[in-house]
Parts: sequence; C-alpha cells; structure tokens
Amino acid sequence: MNGIAIRQLKSTASLMVALAGLYALAGCKVVTIDEDRALRARRGGDFDAQHYVDAIWASKVVPAINDKARPVSNVIAAVDADLDKAGAILGRRVGEGSAWTFVVSGDGVVEKVDNAPPRGGIDVALPGAAPGRVIRLQTGPVVSETAIRDALPFVTFNDFTDQLAFAEVGRALTARALTGLKPMLGQVQPGRHIRFVGVANIRRAADPLVVTPVSIAADDAARAP
Repeated sequence: MNGIAIRQLKSTASLMVALAGLYALAGCKVVTIDEDRALRARRGGDFDAQHYVDAIWASKVVPAINDKARPVSNVIAAVDADLDKAGAILGRRVGEGSAWTFVVSGDGVVEKVDNAPPRGGIDVALPGAAPGRVIRLQTGPVVSETAIRDALPFVTFNDFTDQLAFAEVGRALTARALTGLKPMLGQVQPGRHIRFVGVANIRRAADPLVVTPVSIAADDAARAP
C-alpha cells in the first residue's frame, strides 16, 4: 500500500470517529453540575430526593410548570365536556389507567381558608363560575397525590432505581412547592383576590378540582369588596 492510500485511510478513519462523536453529542442533554450529581445519586444507593429536587427546581421544574399552565376555566370546560379528550389535548397521563394531569393557572376570590391539620386548603371562587363551584388549593401539611411530579415529562419512573425512590421524588416536589409558598399562605384571607399556578390530577370529570399550588400571589388592587 503506497503512502497516498495510507493517508486516505487515516483521513477516512478520522472522519468516522468525528462523526461518531457528533452523533453521540446529539443524543446527550446538557445538565448543570448539581443536576449531574443528583442524576448520579438517583441511579446509585445514596439517593437524596430532596437534593435531587433542589437541583432541578428553579432551572427546570418552575419554567416547565409555567410554560405548561393553561387557564383553569378552559380546563374545567374541557373536562366537563370530555375528560379523556381534554386530557389528550391539555394534559398528560403518566400511564394507562392513571389520572389525567393538568397544569392550570387562574385567579379568583378566596372563599375559605382551612388551616385545620392535616389537610389544609384554600377554597377559591373563580370569575364566571357557577354558584358553589370552587377549586381547592391544597396547602398541607398532608397533601394527596403527586401531581407536580406527574406533570413533568423529564421525571420518569425508569430514571430511578425503584418505586420507593420515585415516590420520594413526588413527595419532595410537593414539599418544595409548599415550602416556597409559606410566606404567602400566612397572608391569604377570605375575600382576598389571588392568582395561582398549580397542578391537578383528575380521574373523573365530576370530582372536585383539587390543585397542588406552585405559586400564589395576592392582587390587592383587585381585592373583593
């Protein structure tokens, strides 16, 4: 084999290596150092759900929730008409037979603040809603469902070592949301107008709408008389 042929073979080999690298990079996702540590931990035996959630909360969870939020009045109307159709268009489902998960945003007047443990909540009347039709923002300390986790397509069961770790992440996401809301929750009173973003799991259209809040803000200028 002459020198020209050898150089051509080397060039071809180098090109193939470079292309392989590009294909590999195309299949990768960029993560921060904290996210990488959390990813490594969740695949090993030293998993800390709260640390994992803290690493992704501000950079991924909050932006995803805000981006996916749909007006709660639109979601209610769609669910009343056809839950499965509403879920396919406006929500997501983590698995066959699971509840439909909807990320909602809205505003309304606080009708009731229930601080009685263990399942505290805020009942909110929505503008234009039928009399008596309210939604409940669950504030804990005990909160049912794992709606926040279920709303996030980048948090999946297959990413974790077992069901326990996956469940821990669901609880940690809810706890992180409620911890951030504590200062605001102390200011919410009946008659106050608030805005909220949160997540609800719905199994039957007739069920009360119970939302796990991610953000709550008071609108003093629009406080009810």
